[in-house]
Amino acid sequence: MKRYTLPMLALTMGATCFGSVEANSPSVVASTPQEAFNACKWLPERFAWFDAERDNAENPYIQEFDITLRMQYQLAYIDPAGDNLKGADIGNERNTNNEWRRFRLGAKAKLFNTLKAEINWNIGGLESRSKFSDGVWNRSETSASLDSFSITTDTKPVAFKLGKMKPAYLGEYRTSSSKIKTLERSAIVNQLTADKNWGVMVASSDKKADFGWNTGLWVTGVDDDSLWLTPEFNSDTSAMFGASFNMATGKKSRLYFDYMHSFAKTHNGEVTETGSTAFTGPGAQDVFGINWESKQGDFYFLGELIGGFNVYADAEDNAENVFGVVLMPTYRFSPHFEGVLRYQLSSGSNAAKAYSRYYTTNADTATADLLQALYMGVNYYVCPEKPDMMKIMTGIEYMNSQGRDHAGDKGFTGWAFSTAFRANF
Repeated sequence: MKRYTLPMLALTMGATCFGSVEANSPSVVASTPQEAFNACKWLPERFAWFDAERDNAENPYIQEFDITLRMQYQLAYIDPAGDNLKGADIGNERNTNNEWRRFRLGAKAKLFNTLKAEINWNIGGLESRSKFSDGVWNRSETSASLDSFSITTDTKPVAFKLGKMKPAYLGEYRTSSSKIKTLERSAIVNQLTADKNWGVMVASSDKKADFGWNTGLWVTGVDDDSLWLTPEFNSDTSAMFGASFNMATGKKSRLYFDYMHSFAKTHNGEVTETGSTAFTGPGAQDVFGINWESKQGDFYFLGELIGGFNVYADAEDNAENVFGVVLMPTYRFSPHFEGVLRYQLSSGSNAAKAYSRYYTTNADTATADLLQALYMGVNYYVCPEKPDMMKIMTGIEYMNSQGRDHAGDKGFTGWAFSTAFRANF
């Protein structure tokens, strides 16, 4: 960990606390000596800088203003079958990796009683994962960039959203990174979903209605690490379309039908446009998903069927389509602890890809014909009443890959052990 990582975090938290106390909000002065101190309640209040109703300062322009902070630090150890760790042939392999997976600082506000604005920045200069290049492992750094910026209308029965935002299609991807149950989403979801892009979305307003829908159009391109206009708007710019329909199947269960279409076909004359992680669109020209989520007491279940048609991949692989299944039950067996189990399958000729953290980062892996993995984990929630505010996640996953690519290489088979601390305010 770099010397300035912890001081920076301390300054961020300190500035947030100072700003809230300086405002002398009723939420601070209202506490009485008889009340026991509750850190789980006190901490999020430091980020709520202004609430017109709470602070008795109602005005027609701004009703709420909050500072937001999302951070995740994680460590991993992978143990592949065989000797295919990167650098093993020269005695410079490594099984471990660690990084600041996410560190975002932002703000959100409610304006004019009809608009919601939100902005988030990725903090740069922090330790990111180690990568192998030219026989040497080098520690990379996070890049400072605009993660998201959006303005949403608080209107009924239809709401409009404009800005840089996530095309939130497919079940695991629809779930915020602060609320996911596993350290990483499944392989096929990582492969087929799109990054946050500039676009516009229209959706039904009532999230609890028996039927809901949304549709949107986004600009896609190549991520050039620009602070503002990511992706870069140039001759490579294309677009994607997305739509989702959902219906309630019970008091706390819902069925989703998702679809994405990418208009990108080539990149510089080749069909390898999304073979690079720099491409911000989906991983196939057409993506379909059927997702069912249900919560009954302490039990939660997510099940999903996914198909990607005309996948973007290296031309030599001759990959066409990929299909997948995700099954994830969880059980909250105490206020602080939740058990998680996930089975995933991804199948397609030279089209099943393992995710980069940390399978393709630490090991020499390729696309496979069939990928299966079983994840078992336990999540510890520091504040049970707000479980996703602070949590420690630990998981073990076994992955098995079958088939070889055009060069004769095969996908990842072996174990991965990982743990992370996540905070979201």
